[in-house]
Amino acid sequence: MTDSGTATSDLSRRSFLGKGLLVSGGLAVAGLGAACGDSSSTSSGTTPTTTPVTNGDDAWKRLMAGNQRFVSGKLVHPNRDAARRAEQAEHQTPFAVILGCADSRVAPEIVFDEGIGDLFPVRVAGNTAADNTVLGSIEYGAAVLHCVLIVVLGHAGCGAVKAAVDKVTKGKTVPGHIDGVLQPIVPAVEAVRASNPPDLVQAAIRENVRRQVQLLQTSQPILAGLAQVGKVEVIGAEYELTTGVVDRV
Repeated sequence: MTDSGTATSDLSRRSFLGKGLLVSGGLAVAGLGAACGDSSSTSSGTTPTTTPVTNGDDAWKRLMAGNQRFVSGKLVHPNRDAARRAEQAEHQTPFAVILGCADSRVAPEIVFDEGIGDLFPVRVAGNTAADNTVLGSIEYGAAVLHCVLIVVLGHAGCGAVKAAVDKVTKGKTVPGHIDGVLQPIVPAVEAVRASNPPDLVQAAIRENVRRQVQLLQTSQPILAGLAQVGKVEVIGAEYELTTGVVDRV
């Protein structure tokens, strides 16, 4: 991807402005798609579960249908064969970004019974978008890959939220860089703590999801612009570890 005769700054400009995607506010997001594989080509392979997705509502209905199959044990494992692998090798075609927790028990492709190239998962402990690397990854999924839905997926029993609750209520500390995971969650804990909920951890999990949704909906200059013109929808959801059910928050 590098050209010895071209300065790094020129390469960066080509990467981001080469193809151009106009977003509200006049920002052009670009040729990154060519480097990582964008969704400019239409997927030709279909399975009984790949219903057309044209907007956020369609995307959520498809995710819920997959989650129902997961919960009932009637998985079809769509889009996971050699044909799909070959089809997606040049151009990925995800329809939804999933901002999920890094928790090993909450893998989006499994929870929603989707396959290769269907979802664009961005996972970090505590499912927060405070870090620019995380936020940039989500922007890429929405602006370059044209995902029509962003789901902030929290889950019951989240260890990151539990640690944030202990930090706020007991002053507990954590080693190394782990505190960086907790800091974005602390405001959610403090917000719900004032109402003295019966289960502070559970209340904080849902409040954290709501706050991340709001953050993404208002994030300038890319996501807010896309949301305003109906190009992407941002919603929150919670996964129950025991039942496997995903519910809207």
